[in-house]
Amino acid sequence: MLTRDMLIQGLPVLGTERLVLRSLRQSDYSALAELLSDPQVIRYVNRGSQSPPIRARKLLNQIRSSSTKLDSLHYGICCKGSEQVIGIASFQHWNDQKGTAQIGYILSKLYWGKGLATEAVHRLLTFGFDELHLWRVEARCYEANLSSERVLLKMGMLYERSLPAFGLNDDDDEVGEGSNSMNVKVYGMSRGQFQSGVNGQSLYSPAWDNPEIS
Repeated sequence: MLTRDMLIQGLPVLGTERLVLRSLRQSDYSALAELLSDPQVIRYVNRGSQSPPIRARKLLNQIRSSSTKLDSLHYGICCKGSEQVIGIASFQHWNDQKGTAQIGYILSKLYWGKGLATEAVHRLLTFGFDELHLWRVEARCYEANLSSERVLLKMGMLYERSLPAFGLNDDDDEVGEGSNSMNVKVYGMSRGQFQSGVNGQSLYSPAWDNPEIS
């Protein structure tokens, strides 16, 4: 089991068939700033009336701060054979005492529809349950974010509840019932569910890597 003291020295590198998940470096932040400035990429990440560059700086500051304090564990997603960061996969609100965390991810739109998000999330969940000994992981997504919801369902995560509607557009940063408001769906999974597979089935398959799945 990896402890907080061990992770202070750095996050272990995680590999998949096509990806490498590694610690973020100072040299990654220019690429991350560009990634987080893309309105399509961060559409469902946070709300607010700020312009994409300002929102990107806010997100980068949050990533730096939470990484330093180990409140969250942020991994840069890279294609094998490349050091270029194409996304982030994270355990947010990590509580090592309770064994809980919230998983999240973003991916450059150049890599959407290739099954890479599914691959990265599955690897991070495996790390969380096997190496961090998490007993429960939660995930949240806007109900309009069907691609992210599909990834969670493929992992075997179960829908638990919905949170009150929030505005999706930059001008909709208040809770409301307008046409641009959407509920946030909350999904959850226990260690036992992940390790055994929901309904006794394997949770990840390369067959999911088709244009309809992120």
